[in-house]
Amino acid sequence: MVADPFVSVLGRLGPRFDPAVLEATIAHWKPRVALRQKQQSPSIDDIEYGGHTRHRMDLFPVQGSGAPIVLFVHGGGFIAGDKQAAPPFYANVGRYFAAHGMLGACMNYRLAPTGGWPAAAQDIDSAVRWLLDRGDLYGGDPNRLVVLGQSAGACHVATWLLEPRFAGGPRESLRATILMSGFFRAQAPLSPGQRAFFGDDERLYSARSPISMARKLGLPLLVTIAEHDPPSLRAQGRELAEALVSAGCAATLVDMPHHNHVSPLMSLGSDNDEVGARLRQFVAQATAADQLIR
Repeated sequence: MVADPFVSVLGRLGPRFDPAVLEATIAHWKPRVALRQKQQSPSIDDIEYGGHTRHRMDLFPVQGSGAPIVLFVHGGGFIAGDKQAAPPFYANVGRYFAAHGMLGACMNYRLAPTGGWPAAAQDIDSAVRWLLDRGDLYGGDPNRLVVLGQSAGACHVATWLLEPRFAGGPRESLRATILMSGFFRAQAPLSPGQRAFFGDDERLYSARSPISMARKLGLPLLVTIAEHDPPSLRAQGRELAEALVSAGCAATLVDMPHHNHVSPLMSLGSDNDEVGARLRQFVAQATAADQLIR
């Protein structure tokens, strides 16, 4: 089996993530995605799902009806990030799922410090409610909704999924969750961005950490880490998956070889479909007809 060309990039960058790594990763995957997306599927950009300027969502409709819905929540270190951070990223995520018969959605949310804990989880709640109410107008089935979060976005999705205050709301209609390379435990000392989100009171960090909220859930979860993720994030991904399994969840941990913190999602829609195929398989199984009655 021939190694993917990105392996040589990883050899130079190593298991770290910083602006230089992000720039190099974008530079590598951008042309590989562009080659496959010359005939791009249509999108509806900046749909308002709430009243804040960051309450915007891009939709990638599908033909027909009854398709799974996949909502993507981007990362950005809690104080940055965007659904259109560095075109074609991350429209490639929604476009990829639409190309495979699923309604894709990519959302923005409030950023720290204005959007401190748990503002982003509240925004996910609002975006999911919008999709449950209107997703069928764009080919989706509200009974087949999956939410995917990456990095800080994975933290926000996990908080929304596990925090008691969101019980009884839109998340009760969720079919499955994908958490990729997430930050799941707040522990001093935090970076400035993390502190802007979790706050200055270190006594609250444990209660605000998704790992501390782990409980039994009646839906499947896919937790992924990347081979070249920073070691702390790899450890937190394993720890969350173990905590969820111990609580009785159907949680699966996948370690993605030959990838760094952001490359799994940047590979979607490229000539390398290894990550995409794994995500599509999980979504298909979680939203299959025989799984819709719990």
